[in-house]
Amino acid sequence: MTPEEFLKRVKAIDLSVRRLIQGGLAGQYLSAFRGSGMQFREFRNYVYGDDVRHISWTASAKGGDPVLKTFEEERERNFLLVVDASASLRKGAWAQQKAERLAEIAGALALSAEEADDKIGLILFTDHVEKTLSPSKGKTHVMRVIRDVLGFEPQGRLTDPNSALRHIDKVLKKQSIVFFLTDMEVLPDERLLRRCASKHEFITIAIDHPQEWKLPSVGFLEVQTAEQSRPVTLDTHSDSLRRYLEMHGQTRRTAIEQSFKRMGVDLIWISTTDNFVTALQNFFKMRISRGSR
Repeated sequence: MTPEEFLKRVKAIDLSVRRLIQGGLAGQYLSAFRGSGMQFREFRNYVYGDDVRHISWTASAKGGDPVLKTFEEERERNFLLVVDASASLRKGAWAQQKAERLAEIAGALALSAEEADDKIGLILFTDHVEKTLSPSKGKTHVMRVIRDVLGFEPQGRLTDPNSALRHIDKVLKKQSIVFFLTDMEVLPDERLLRRCASKHEFITIAIDHPQEWKLPSVGFLEVQTAEQSRPVTLDTHSDSLRRYLEMHGQTRRTAIEQSFKRMGVDLIWISTTDNFVTALQNFFKMRISRGSR
């Protein structure tokens, strides 16, 4: 892709996601994350009907009567996009499609956050944190986020999501909304993921391509992953091999979904052929419904 083609693609993504925001995605985002970034305001006496979970038992013990902590929603929250920039999302036709879809999703989320008056930050990682953008606002900043997600050239090619999680845990002191975008080539450490998810509104978006686990029957084929240099020769005429690979992909995805469910961490699967807007809308509706119960 030439620099002119790249710039044209960035502008096209920016224009398309802005139309999506006008279609109501930003409002759904705001409703889904209402209540995030709450800060303490004051103590007051408990009144029948108040949420007992907000009672301060320490303060109540001092005066003898139930005392309630009250909170108010911060007007400005931090919204952080954490995006996998490893070779499996950079090298090859499928990888490029996944990178473009990630840029579209990142742009839609960033604009939704901007409409909600949240500051947007960005972390790009491979086997280490490659680049960070401090939280900020404005059209120019959102365009930069899209440009970096789509076209950043990292030094590393491997994936280590734990490096990004450790960085988040180190630098992100204020409760934030974190979207973690990856292709799940390498899974994060459960302990680190639980720790981050316990401190922040943490959502993982897993991107995939429908053909990744489906091989065409074209005879002997030498393949290698984008992150490993050692090639492997496969006989794609073998029906059993093709069935095994497809089943392995399905089994792996199910295992990942069960793992995230067990940890209580939100996970959204989005394919390059999916309508990602519908996927995000469904997730926002689920969060709204979950918060109302």
